[in-house]
Amino acid sequence: EAAEKAAATGADGVGLLRTEHLMLTSGIHPGKFIADGNEDELIDTIADNVQIVADAFYPKPVWYRTLDAPTDEFITLEGGENEPREHNPMLGWRGIRRELDQPEILKCEFRAIKKLHEKGYTNIGIMIPLSQSPEELKQAKALCSEVGFEPHKDVDFGMMVEIPAAAIMIDEYIKVGIDFVSLGTNDLTQYTLAVDRNNEFVAKHYTEEHPAVMKLIERTIRKCAEAGVTCSICGQAGSVPHIVEKLVGYGITSVSSNTDAIADVRKTVARAEQKIILDAARKRLE
Repeated sequence: EAAEKAAATGADGVGLLRTEHLMLTSGIHPGKFIADGNEDELIDTIADNVQIVADAFYPKPVWYRTLDAPTDEFITLEGGENEPREHNPMLGWRGIRRELDQPEILKCEFRAIKKLHEKGYTNIGIMIPLSQSPEELKQAKALCSEVGFEPHKDVDFGMMVEIPAAAIMIDEYIKVGIDFVSLGTNDLTQYTLAVDRNNEFVAKHYTEEHPAVMKLIERTIRKCAEAGVTCSICGQAGSVPHIVEKLVGYGITSVSSNTDAIADVRKTVARAEQKIILDAARKRLE
């Protein structure tokens, strides 16, 4: 519903398209589609909804993040009555770790994006969430290949960096092969600081600007820049001008922000880039 409004801001693409919202809107657990033999219906549900966004932004890039719904969200869907009751769903069975346990759902997602590519929407890239090991990236790419959709050749294939392990091991992920990275600062912050961002008692300790978080962000951006890997950022940090200014200095390729912050962030990026150019020019003169 927000696609047209977002596109009207003049944004250069979509840095994070959340699949779980499409599932919650359908009201049916993705596992139920599979159990009932309705894989084609699941593929169409995903493809039809993603196409709305792709239409609004075409030919600008749209990064589709594969399913990352915590169990406490899935449990509300039809067919979700068997979801496990987890003590802390944010640290639980979600993201790529769950998708590799339920590969048929992930393959339906890949088929949905493949279907859209075949219709001409080649601006859609695939991004895997919550990875802690390059082996997960390998397995996800193998499943994509299984459905006849080759990562890097047929579709841009990337990943979220939202676990400190992924930020620290970004060199290893680059060796496995990634076209783009998106820093998920909301999760990266809570996992680095051991602060549940939904817990009112510790919310005062939650800040993306903690030196440890910023060091992980800077390291990831610089490593990606060295390797020629497109690097973006999403989460609240992407809408905070003074943080964005630092990110530009680190060499970030793009910034994903809230719709209402796009104009301000674009001005911030322009100012930061002008400053870098002027500083470089002064050094040459010296």
